Amino acid sequence: MTTGTAAPMNVPPLAVLLRHVAEMPAAFRGDADVRAVVRDLMETLCRGSIPERTLAAFDAAGPTAAETNRLRWVLAACHLLWHPAFRAAGASRESVERLLVQDLATLAGIVSADELDRDEERREELVRRALRALSATLPGESGNDGEDRFRQVDSVERRRVLVAAAERERRAREVREAMAKKAAEEAAAKVSRE
Repeated sequence: MTTGTAAPMNVPPLAVLLRHVAEMPAAFRGDADVRAVVRDLMETLCRGSIPERTLAAFDAAGPTAAETNRLRWVLAACHLLWHPAFRAAGASRESVERLLVQDLATLAGIVSADELDRDEERREELVRRALRALSATLPGESGNDGEDRFRQVDSVERRRVLVAAAERERRAREVREAMAKKAAEEAAAKVSRE
């Protein structure tokens, strides 16, 4: 199994990577052959052939909006990772596969790929997800600074926090309602005893 070896990476500044994503060609926004794009990227980036089971993950599971969105996120990530700095450095197949198969599927379940056109923070999230997968940092940014900023733009974490907060509020409301009901029953019982 060829996993590729990473050379030292000369990561460009965030602004350059954000512009690279923003200037994504129309072919990456439409009906591209995702499997072929992923194969080309991974063979170049990971310096070896890619197993068929990996490539099968990039065949559309059906003609649904959710599947289209997932594959559009994959294409956007492929475009980003095609940046000359990433191609020159290379990456491990496992880390790129995890990004393209798992991380982006989770993200696509929450955010439309259309947000890449409208929201710079979504472009930054994609850049930072890719950097995490490649174990790379932006120039002048420590690993901790990068992780802190990633947490600020992470849609998946934001959704998890919102869902957890809503669940806590629901439980608190149920407790308040139960306490109010019990207080009303106790008050009614006291009145009937008097």
